[in-house]
This record gives sequence, C-alpha cells and structure tokens, in this order.
Amino acid sequence: MSRRSKGHDYLGWALVVTALLAPLPMGGTRAFFFMLYAAVVAVLGLFYAVGLYRGHVRPRLPLSVFAVPVILFGLVIFWMLITLLPLGLADAPEWGALSPLADLAGRITIGPGATFDMLVRYLTYGLFFVLALQVAVEKKRAKTLFRVVYLGIAVHALIALASLTFFGDVLLFLPKDAYIGDATGTFINRNSFATFAAFGAIMGVALIFGVDEDDVARSRLSRILVQLGFNVAPLALICLALAFSHSRMGMFVAALGAGVVALVAVFRSSGARRILAGLMIIVGLITGAVLANTSGILFERMATVDRDADVRLAVYEQTLDLIAARPMSGYGGGTYEDAFRAVKSDPISPDVTFDAAHNLYLELAAELGIPATIAVVLSVLLLAGTTAVAAVRRENWTIPAAAAAVVLAGGVHSLVDFSLQIPAIVLMMLLILALGFAQSRPIQRVE
Repeated sequence: MSRRSKGHDYLGWALVVTALLAPLPMGGTRAFFFMLYAAVVAVLGLFYAVGLYRGHVRPRLPLSVFAVPVILFGLVIFWMLITLLPLGLADAPEWGALSPLADLAGRITIGPGATFDMLVRYLTYGLFFVLALQVAVEKKRAKTLFRVVYLGIAVHALIALASLTFFGDVLLFLPKDAYIGDATGTFINRNSFATFAAFGAIMGVALIFGVDEDDVARSRLSRILVQLGFNVAPLALICLALAFSHSRMGMFVAALGAGVVALVAVFRSSGARRILAGLMIIVGLITGAVLANTSGILFERMATVDRDADVRLAVYEQTLDLIAARPMSGYGGGTYEDAFRAVKSDPISPDVTFDAAHNLYLELAAELGIPATIAVVLSVLLLAGTTAVAAVRRENWTIPAAAAAVVLAGGVHSLVDFSLQIPAIVLMMLLILALGFAQSRPIQRVE
C-alpha cells in the first residue's frame, strides 16, 4: 500500500468520525461545537493540501470534474462576502424598520455576526465535501466507509432508544425540556433525529438489495448471516428508533428514499432480490394507506395535523412578504430571526420567536435572496442528479442510489422543517453524497 493510499485512508476515517460525532452536542447547533468541527475540517484540509504539495500530485478528483456546482457554490460564498462589506447598498426605505436591529454601516446584511457564522458554515461544508470526494474515489474504500457510516447511524439509533427507555427519556443524560416521550437521540428535536435516522434507513435498504462482489467468495449460509447481522439488524434498529421519534415527516421521507432505492433495485437486480424489492414497494404502499387511516395511539401523530398548522402557514406567508421586499439581496445569511421579527404579526403571538422558517428554501430566499438560493440549491441538485443517473446506468449502483435518495429525503423534509439547517445532518448528507458522486465517475482507478 502506497503512502498516498494510507493518507487517504486516514483522511477517510477522520471525516467519518467527524460526521458521526457531530450529532453528539445537540446536532452541532451550538456555535462553540460547530466552530470546533469547523476547525477540525480546516486542519484536515490543510494537511491534505500540504500532502499534495509535498508529493507533487494532483487531487484524486479535481474541482473541474464538477465545475458547474463549484462555480454556483462559489458565487454564493462571494455574495455572502459582498453582504458583509459596507458598500452603502442598504439605504432603501424598506430597511428602515430593520435598522434598530444592528449597526448596518451601509451593509446589505442586518446581522454581520450571523452572516459571518453562516459563511464559516458554508466554507466548512464545501471543504468537507471536497475532502470526502478525494477519499471516496477508490471503490473498496468507499464501500468500507459507506458501511461504517451506516453502522454508526445504527449506533445513534441505539443511543436514542436507550435514552428514551433505559435512561428515562433524557437528552445527553439531562432531563428534556421538550419532546417528552419522543426519541430524539442526541438531537434537540425529534424531526432532526428522524432525518438523520432516515438517512441510515435508506443506506440499509441499499445494502440489502445491492450486490456485493465479496459474496462470491462466501458460502450461502455465510451470505445469509452477513446479510442479517450487518444489514437487516441495523436497519431494524434504525426503523424502530425512527418510529419512536413519532415524526410523521421523518417516517415519510425515510419511506420515500427507501422506496426510490427499492425501485432502482427492481430494474438493476435479478432473481430473489428483484422479487423482494418489488414486494417491499407493494408492502410499503399498503402500509402507508393503512397508517393514513389509522387512529391508534401509536400512530396518532401520523393521522392528525399539527395544532399549530395555522401558525406555520402564517409564518410562510409573512416570510414571503419578507422575500418580496428584498427579492434579490435578502437580509443577510443567518439573519432570518431578526428580519422576521420586524414583520411578524397576527396570528403569531408577539411572545413567540421564530429562528427558522420551517422551510429551508423560503428561509434561504429571505436571507440570501432568490438568485443565491437558486444557486446553492442547484449546486446540490446537480451533484445528486449525477448520482441518480449513475444508479440507473452504472453497474456499481448501490452507493449512488443511496446518495441520490438521501438528498431527496433531506430536500423533501426541508420543505416543512429545518433539518438541513442542522450542521450534523448537513455533514452526514454531504458525506453520503460525496461517496455516491465519487462512485458515479466512469473510471475508478486503484491506488
């Protein structure tokens, strides 16, 4: 094994450990913890860059391979920098109601500190994704890391179930203030944990239906035991934790992503795997229809709408008013809470604070403006689209299919919640997407 190969192994393990540890302090939502992880990713990037320079070699997967997403994401970063500069662009009359919130000094952003924090987050996400791509090019390493991530999410599911039952419904061994009776794991709310668990459920389905070349060297009994022990059992654990989260949307996006993977398996698999995938889709549809009409206690939340549905709709409407006032520039990255406070009205109580729009796309449009929002969303969709095409066309379809389905699950859940504003969830999604995108390339060289 070459020194460069060992370096990629170490980097891969470091990235996986970072993504799996990120949820431990409430999903990385606290500024201190995220800045800690940002520093870790920056150090890893520095060591990788030094290794490239000393070895006089190029990255395994250069940025030119995915130039359009890089350019789009780079424009978003550049725009956030522009909003931080005192260029005298914030003198329009509609800013008058917001000026008491911060010393604008002619900046576009109404919260320079919040925008700087968002800039650091996005730079961290971008660097993390690029580093993950480099270690995921080699097929065997990508498969190993994919499986380790899957088992790591299963461990998080076990922690969630133990915290809910054995330890008396706690959050990091402390009494909960909210979501009593719901599995939240180390996340601050049930929906965020459910999104994280949904990623694991999708990966588990992909592993069950995917074809492993190593199976050829095993006996039939050995293949069955490996399938049950390393694929089915962790999936059952994840699904159990997901059910106890009582997150309707979390269970929906998990079923949606798993269904997409199963649908791909119907066309890409053969024999018993194809039949099993088809049966899974049929059973999933029947189960969904039954649950939609169930009034039992276990699925009570799935059969009803939120009591605050009217308030949520009002938040969307008033956020649209925010966007209409500044459709091109927005109010600055990370400033949604302050900007929304200025327009909040009935039926939303004056005592209620919204630091998120419960819709990622509306929130981004309010903060960054519509053009920048389109750019950042499109950059991810282009990468996910590549993995989706590979899942249909390439022989090695398992990881690309899971990656595309994970992005789909995260994107759909973000229509009604703030899952992708949670750093730990973003890091995990980007890691899985990087594994899928790197394995979507036509040529996989062996180091």
